[in-house]
Amino acid sequence: MKLTSATKVLFLSICLIIMVTGAVGAQDAAPTGDITFVFWDNTTETRAGWEAHVARFNEKFPDIHVNLIGVPGIAWSDYLNGTATLIAGGEQPDIIWVATEGVRFLVDLGLMMPLNDLVEQNAEELQPYFDDTASTLLDGFRIDDSLYFLPYSWNNMVIYYNKNMFDAAGLDYPAADWTRDDFVAAATALTADTDGDGQNDQYGFSGSGGPMFFTLPWVFANGTDIVTDDFCAPNLLDPGVIDAVQFMHDMIYEYKFAPAPGTLTNTEIQFINGEVAMFGAGRWPTGTMYREGFEDFDIQLWPGNPEQTTEFGVDGFGIFQSSQNVPASWEFLKYMSSQEVQQGLVASVDSGSPLGNIPASRTVAEGLSAFPPANYGAFYGSLDGNVRPVTAPPRFNEMESIVARYIDQVLADEMTVEDAMNAAQTELMSVISCN
Repeated sequence: MKLTSATKVLFLSICLIIMVTGAVGAQDAAPTGDITFVFWDNTTETRAGWEAHVARFNEKFPDIHVNLIGVPGIAWSDYLNGTATLIAGGEQPDIIWVATEGVRFLVDLGLMMPLNDLVEQNAEELQPYFDDTASTLLDGFRIDDSLYFLPYSWNNMVIYYNKNMFDAAGLDYPAADWTRDDFVAAATALTADTDGDGQNDQYGFSGSGGPMFFTLPWVFANGTDIVTDDFCAPNLLDPGVIDAVQFMHDMIYEYKFAPAPGTLTNTEIQFINGEVAMFGAGRWPTGTMYREGFEDFDIQLWPGNPEQTTEFGVDGFGIFQSSQNVPASWEFLKYMSSQEVQQGLVASVDSGSPLGNIPASRTVAEGLSAFPPANYGAFYGSLDGNVRPVTAPPRFNEMESIVARYIDQVLADEMTVEDAMNAAQTELMSVISCN
């Protein structure tokens, strides 16, 4: 049949409409199906928090069903071991929430999907996110030029100090450039035997030892680390490491301004009550301070010796290589990394206390100004200075367990620093290696 010119035009127009409509429909089709999200179930409120996020996500994507799997544990190493056991048992999760401590662990096992291609495909949409996130946080999730996670929140280690106690002792508040000697002088002056029984019951400082996050600030202040920069060997016999661990011991047994392990039952409450003048932590204690109505405190960067370095760790979301539903997982990752969700990390005066982490978004983090401490800028502002991520080689879970065990023995005065670090170095030789 011969078509007239008008018919040809009409036919081509219809074809074009069908092609365009089909393309738009395919492009705009919202992802559907089930995805499984693994998270660290470390508090009684954790699951409820993630469930609330999922509920809000489903308002935008009602046809994506997010299954939650909580992995319990006290430390990051517990969580990582539990996740590995979960996968070894046949579970195939799609998404995981993890921090610096677990990045190389998961990537080294070949479990995580590089996000580079997905980011490139969504470059225009994600540009505001990347512009608003400190490059230091993003770099914490890059290995060999591949980005494996999108930052959500983070913490650094700072010193909390009780302003009332400093005022009562006639001491100046810690300066931004204070040193370890300045710290010792203040902690010593703030320690007292208030009931005259011959034992100190007011301490200048509390909070070293245990997980890596609480040990490394003293090591970093000495300009060194517990492993080599290439993660190929343990470095516990480095003089700077020995000195840092010795200082942690001496705070208890020589200077006597820090309590022995097990002496205090709740550092944050005893800080509020005036029994502890300073302690080390990230942002997470601000929630307790707010709920208790305590505002007479502030924070300062970690003292240098003389190098001043801020330790940090960042957490975020990644997709497993084995994911059977990458489109839905990717939408969940983008949503969970958004300013809208990060805003919940700040909370509000009306809704209750601030939560524990610092938003990855520099803009959202400005909302911390609504809550104490007054020096809230030391949180995000520290990223513009000298910072180092928490030391996290591929076998971080094993490393932390070994190092913490020996440092705990040092702090209990059961081993000398030299003996403990030599023993730990020997054990770590088979854990920290590039062979």
